[in-house]
Amino acid sequence: MKPALPAIALITSIIAAQAHADVEACMVDTWIADMGDIAAMMAAQMQGAATPVNGEVSMQIAADGSFTLLADDMIINVQMPDVPAMDVKVVGYSAGQMDASDNTFLAAVDDYSLVGSADVLGQTMEIPFSSDTGLGGGGIGWFECAGDTLRFEATVGGVASTNRMPRMWRRR
Repeated sequence: MKPALPAIALITSIIAAQAHADVEACMVDTWIADMGDIAAMMAAQMQGAATPVNGEVSMQIAADGSFTLLADDMIINVQMPDVPAMDVKVVGYSAGQMDASDNTFLAAVDDYSLVGSADVLGQTMEIPFSSDTGLGGGGIGWFECAGDTLRFEATVGGVASTNRMPRMWRRR
């Protein structure tokens, strides 16, 4: 019996599609993060209060699911218990691949260079970030894309910190 060549072609196309997932058409664009929402994420991570001061975070999402997140002189004023208020500055980018369909997403980062710093009592301190814990480090959960807004919510662990993608975005 001769092997079915169409079945082999089908399996090959399925494997290729999984290696290069697409995102829903409404996500393809340049998005600007809501800085108040990023401040709220940072406040939760640092167990304090945070207020946006300057800069922006943008994300370019391509039809093939590749994305680049850029922090452009983002400054958040952070106030933690028993620590003087400080301005935390974040610059750099993260890049990776997103699989997003049927209102669920998985964002995996393969290039991460976000760097944080803060002036504390006159000295600049580096703040270590990684894609495992930091802003723009990916995530898994559900998303909603409606008109000029895009929203990501984590579902793994049910805790906001498991979602390192900023939650609220508006179309540029």
